[in-house]
Amino acid sequence: MRLEGGTGSAISQSPYWWEARDRGTDQPLPSGAIDVAVIGSGYTGLNAALRLARAGTKVLVVEAGDLGEGGSTRNGGMVSGTLKVSHPQLVKTYGKERADRIFFEAQNSVLFLEKQIAENAIDCGYQRHGMYFAAYAPKHYDDLAVEAEQLDALGVETRMVSRADQKRELNSDLYFGGRITTFAGGLHPARYHAGLVRACRDAGVQFVTRCRVEAMNKEGGRFVLSTAKGTVRAERLVVATNAYTDGSLSWFKRRVIPIGSYIIATEELDPERLKALIPGKRMIQDTKRNLYYYRLSPDGRRMIFGGRTSFRPISVLESARRLRLSMAEVFPSLANVGVTHSWTGNVAFTFDSLPHLGSRDGVHYALGCCGQGVALMSHFGHCLAGDILGTGETSAFAFNPIKTVPGYTGNPWFIPVIGEYYRFLDWLDRPSRS
Repeated sequence: MRLEGGTGSAISQSPYWWEARDRGTDQPLPSGAIDVAVIGSGYTGLNAALRLARAGTKVLVVEAGDLGEGGSTRNGGMVSGTLKVSHPQLVKTYGKERADRIFFEAQNSVLFLEKQIAENAIDCGYQRHGMYFAAYAPKHYDDLAVEAEQLDALGVETRMVSRADQKRELNSDLYFGGRITTFAGGLHPARYHAGLVRACRDAGVQFVTRCRVEAMNKEGGRFVLSTAKGTVRAERLVVATNAYTDGSLSWFKRRVIPIGSYIIATEELDPERLKALIPGKRMIQDTKRNLYYYRLSPDGRRMIFGGRTSFRPISVLESARRLRLSMAEVFPSLANVGVTHSWTGNVAFTFDSLPHLGSRDGVHYALGCCGQGVALMSHFGHCLAGDILGTGETSAFAFNPIKTVPGYTGNPWFIPVIGEYYRFLDWLDRPSRS
């Protein structure tokens, strides 16, 4: 197995996407008070900052690392309005009226993303190719079929694909058919992020990088942020740190569960060879609890393959080895191709598996995208800005305050135990291959 490309160069331990990233420059803190400080420079923070600045608000984005250091430039670039909680589960918990509002707002976040890309002329390779959910077991196919009926009743375009017809969508013998959802797509996450940074700069947003917030207080009606570079005073505050929320924001840290996800990118390959594996260029996600997710790169020359290959911290070289074996399990024809990039990033889950936005003591926040954040967290940033501007808009996700559990401090010590339990359930679901 080769963990390098055809040139023999060492595997890069940075995301493949970062070759197109706008890191920003190391700037000092601006002098004087500002209107809104945004902590975090990901999709949420940038969309909030952009709307606020265009409304005439003086905005400063504070980032602990380089711009986009967290999940917004580390993810797989898959776009959908999918939630981890199904519509029937939402109805059972919240009633049909509220469930419908939550469900359709999530769906419509895709339209918001597409509008942002078009209106800001962001060249990020976005295409609405759809998503294919691959059934890891026959039982999973039956579950997908039930969900397809439910989605059809809600007006969502979807269709089932039998195992006999699967190779028209996914040329793999690992799965037992699947389901297509057409209202989904893919983009280059770092180019989308860079386009938002450019739009923010043009609107007058100020950025300060490598400036970790060490403490947050309130004095005389203003928020005071103590940072590695000095003090920031702001009238309003947005927390947009998601899975990278640290100890200085302890109330928020106790409400998100960071889980590592790992991704590799192959060396450049013949585009026709790759297209034969995923003929429709769809985004692929399988139904395992410890799922695989994969796609073609926007230029069609690489396979981007990810998964939760470990629930304990491991090196990116070890994760590359494991993901390389997993990719060969799905696509045996890729068994001998090289891997050029291997990286990891955190995904933020919540205790009710729903994303949340709201405010606490005047601090506005959006947290817990649960692995589906490209469109939804972009939309949430826009919503937070609307709340600050007093537009009167309401989000269906704002009614339910984000919760924690007693004793949780932000250290997800229990995740390896849950991960092994899920691995066992996946093994039980899978039929014997004898």
